[in-house]
Formats: sequence, C-alpha cells, structure tokens
Amino acid sequence: MSDSATTAFLNACQGPLGGAQVLEGRTDSDRKEVKEWIERFEKDLTPLAKTLNEHLETRTYIVGHDITNADLWTFVKVHEQVSATSRDGQLKRPHLTRWFDLIQERTIDLGHLAPVTIDSEASELKLASKEKAAPATDAADEKKAKKIGKKESKVEEKKAKKDANTPAPGGAGNSDPASAGATSKDTAAAAAGNDGQKKEKRAKAPKAPAAPVADAGPATPQPWQIDLRVGKILKVEKHPDADSLYVESIDVGEAEPRTVVSGLVKHIPIEEMENRWLVCVCNLKPAAMRGIKSFAMVLAATDDSGKVELVDPPKGSKPGDKCYFGNWKDETPEEVMNPRKKIWETIQPGLHTTTELRAAWKSNEGEVHVLRTEHGDCAVPSVVGAQIK
Repeated sequence: MSDSATTAFLNACQGPLGGAQVLEGRTDSDRKEVKEWIERFEKDLTPLAKTLNEHLETRTYIVGHDITNADLWTFVKVHEQVSATSRDGQLKRPHLTRWFDLIQERTIDLGHLAPVTIDSEASELKLASKEKAAPATDAADEKKAKKIGKKESKVEEKKAKKDANTPAPGGAGNSDPASAGATSKDTAAAAAGNDGQKKEKRAKAPKAPAAPVADAGPATPQPWQIDLRVGKILKVEKHPDADSLYVESIDVGEAEPRTVVSGLVKHIPIEEMENRWLVCVCNLKPAAMRGIKSFAMVLAATDDSGKVELVDPPKGSKPGDKCYFGNWKDETPEEVMNPRKKIWETIQPGLHTTTELRAAWKSNEGEVHVLRTEHGDCAVPSVVGAQIK
C-alpha cells in the first residue's frame, strides 16, 4: 500500500479508535516507543513479520496495553503479506496472526482494506498471551535435555545394529565357512537379481500424461475479473457482537441468499438498508467477521468528509444482474479471486464516483470506465469524487 493510502488509513482510524491521546501513546515512554517502532521498519520491511511475531509472544499490542499508531501502521504494512499467506503459513507465526486478526476486527468497519480470512478456531491462535516470558534457565534446561536424549538415542541405535550383526548360536553363523560364503554370494546375487527386475519394471512403466496448463489469466489484474452483481437486501439486523456491523441476507440471483457483514451502522440507518438494492462483490474469499462469515461485500462510496452512500444499480435491474466496467460485458470474472494475485487490492484504488455521480474505474493511464448493467449506469445519490470500496 502506498504512503498516501497508509496515511489515509491512519487518519480514518483516529476518531473511531480514541483519538491522538490514545493512538500516539498514553505516556511519554509509549509515545517514544511508537515512534521508534515505526522508524525502525520505515525503510526496510523485510524483517518486520518475523520480528513482530517474536515481539508479540508476550503482548497483546505492539506498545502498551491498547491499540496505537504502531499497530495501525504495521497492520497496513503486513496486510499484503498476511493476505497472501496460506493457513499453514499463518499458523507458523501464531502471535503475528492472532494480533493481525485483533487489529482487523477493530478496523473492519472502516472498509479501507479487504478482509483476510483467519482460522480463529486454530488452537495455535487461542493460546493466551503470557504476561512474562519463560525464564531463560527453563529454555536452557529443555535444550540440554533434548541434547542428552539425542545422544542416548544414538547409543541405543549403535547397540541395536551391533546385536543384529552378531551370529546367533546354532544359526547360519556356526555353519561351515565355505557354505556360509556360498550362501552369502547366492543371497547377494538373488538380491541383485530382484533389484534388477524391479529397476527394469520401473523403467518400463509408462509415463503419466502431462497435465494441461491452466489458464493463468491476464498478466496484471483487470477490473473484469471482479464478479460484481446486483443484489437486494431481504433481511438486515445488527451484528450481535459488534455495534458497527450489519448482518444482511442478500439475494444475488442464486438459489439461496448470501449472508453479508457490512460496517455501515454508523453511516446508514437500518431503515434505509431494508429492501435496499445495491451492488455486491461476489468472488472475494469468505471472511469471518466477529464470528459470522461474510460471503460478499457491499460497494459504498465515501467522500472526503466521511459521508457514505451505497452504489445504486439502474432501475429495472433484478438480483444477479451482471455489473461490468466499460465494454467488458462479455468477459468472465474469476470464480474466486486468488488473494495472491491481489486483484481487488490493485483495482480498488481506481474506483470512484464521477462528476455525473456515476460509479467508475480509472486506469493508471487515466481512462475512465463507467460501471453499468444492461439496464444502464450504476450511480450514487450525491457524493462526487468519492472513493468506492
């Protein structure tokens, strides 16, 4: 994420998360540590994830006992890396992942960053943070015990091999030396013959046909890869565990409506959400938000003053109608956007509202492509030049 986008995210967090008095640090020492943490990784982010995982082993937040700008700045910087990490990769750094999920929950209603799926049920992430690190002597003793254990294991292994090579009384070892030698040669020859047969069989085994190469898609993310559809809210209620979130049941033209969690409580009254027509992103990976999994995302525009408006489909639309940018009507979107490809993260910064109140995407070359359906253009009621996310 660019420095300007990072700054915008930090600014957006100030009011909802307690203001400068909290986020800059409650004490002089906290404020100093927040500044030092950011400056430490501002030029080189390479060691950030590893360092953060170790740092958070005994902490809930990076500095002090509450969220600060150190958490917010770092969250933005590691967001791309965490979103591209597999479940196994997330569990290899459990302290970082636990902290990331906590910060994500506290900032999810701001809508600046795409949610990242975290397996919050994993036992590795449920371990309570320790107040104090384990004494160094304990670690040393454990290391010493492991070393002794390995040494004893090697001794036992050598002893077992020696016993296996010692001839048993009355066995082949007590036979005539010549016959013993012949037996050894015959055994070796037989083994060699069997091995040769096995090698021959392996050599003759037919090779499996090469798997067809899957379509890798465009070299750079394109807006038509996003599955945008007209949706209608059938039911909406407040999230039982989050004051800022709505839980909606939205018809997007499928056999069953989708459950969608949106951070719109502070911006749009629940009465205006009921039976509302809107535009949904339908191929993001499902993400759990305070215990409820969300299977789509609602498009909304936010202007510089913080005013939020939903993107409206044109009149005559029906649930499931395809929404597309410009002339990309016939392109087929991804079934599920691969987080590693960063499709949404690449396209989203170009989403905005025009002076004519149309929803649109602006390319890096400055070309503007209006969002539309077969019935007309998608638009907003009043916000001009607003960012859509």
